[in-house]
Amino acid sequence: MQTWLLPRIDLTPEQLRVVEMPPDEHRVVLGSPGSGKTQVLAHRAAYLAETYNIDPKRYRVFVFTNVIREFIGSGLEFLGLPEEVSSTFDHWCRVLYNDYSSSFLPKKSGGRGIDFERIRKQVLKFFNLRKELRGSLDFVLVDEGQDLTPEVYEILSLASKHITVFVDPMQKIFQEGADESFILKKLNLDRRNATLLGAYRNAPYVAHLASYFISNEEAKKKYLAQIYKEQKVRERPLCYVAPSFDKETDRLAEIVRQRQIMNERIGIIVPTNRLLHSLAGKLRDRGITVETAISKRDLVLNMEVICNFGNNVPKVATYHQAKGLTFDTVLLPRLVESSFPWVKDVARKRILFVGIARATQWVYLSTVEGFEFKEMDVLREAEKEGHLVIQYKADFERKDEREEDEYEPDDEPEDDFSVL
Repeated sequence: MQTWLLPRIDLTPEQLRVVEMPPDEHRVVLGSPGSGKTQVLAHRAAYLAETYNIDPKRYRVFVFTNVIREFIGSGLEFLGLPEEVSSTFDHWCRVLYNDYSSSFLPKKSGGRGIDFERIRKQVLKFFNLRKELRGSLDFVLVDEGQDLTPEVYEILSLASKHITVFVDPMQKIFQEGADESFILKKLNLDRRNATLLGAYRNAPYVAHLASYFISNEEAKKKYLAQIYKEQKVRERPLCYVAPSFDKETDRLAEIVRQRQIMNERIGIIVPTNRLLHSLAGKLRDRGITVETAISKRDLVLNMEVICNFGNNVPKVATYHQAKGLTFDTVLLPRLVESSFPWVKDVARKRILFVGIARATQWVYLSTVEGFEFKEMDVLREAEKEGHLVIQYKADFERKDEREEDEYEPDDEPEDDFSVL
């Protein structure tokens, strides 16, 4: 069985310590990108369930999206944990609502989509009114805790005897997400219990580029101080400025083909679901097979993810769907101002940080001349410092002509593939 999960023996001493922390109090664990939060989350679930002989009905692993639930599925299976212990928090609330209120779920105004906010409020009321529901779970593990609302922690503090929350404020992309101070107060803690140091997975060039999108200077220094992984191949991130939207997609397809030859796991990350569908179709038109990290709703309102993480077919996801995922190469196309109408300023920097930090080895970005997003100034600063190559079509064509003129069979190949 193919799985992303490391054997427990391969965890670092720091990671293993978090896995084995006793559930005698609630735990809040800080973990930056690449620190192995998902590894620790899965192993801690197995450790607590086995050590304390807890029935699967009495614990839950809450993840941020159905895409992540699909991603970690092979790891939980490898550890002998049943699939149903992992879900999004809203899915768990929906089940409780069906069990204790109605089989008919409330809809948002206009009848478009389920009103999960209303469902959460009703579930909180259940726990406040029905004492038999309190403490019905022996433990709960929460991933991406910084993006869950304060109301979630109100419910969890009533529902579970023990809670372990993994947080990273640098990856917070929802304004309504609970602050760490609120989470600590709700869990009766003075401070977080542990910190997973990281950027372990990110090659230095990737981490340096990601750091330009960390607004807090102290946080940036701490993030960069954690980098120690050697970069086997000197491969600077590349930003391509295309002359048109079609040319941008053509170049993206070329990059995908080149990285596939290298047998890499490829993630293509876009701002919106609309772009996800559009770009996936255009890549298929160009002969590129991709899978979309989207969910479809079945007849009983369960979510099925249309994505198989057990293969190397390139995955297309939104920034929100990509949280927690890892790829060898990450491609961030369509970085134009019109792609980001829903997020601004610091929040936009955070999602770009999240997107870049999904990569272990290489990052490719692209935009269209005359339509560039305002963060091009940040990318130009990164280029000035040697952490990025910005390439225009004319540069690309001149490079091809120069290589044709200057190539000699005995030339030593360069190891810098930043202009692939």
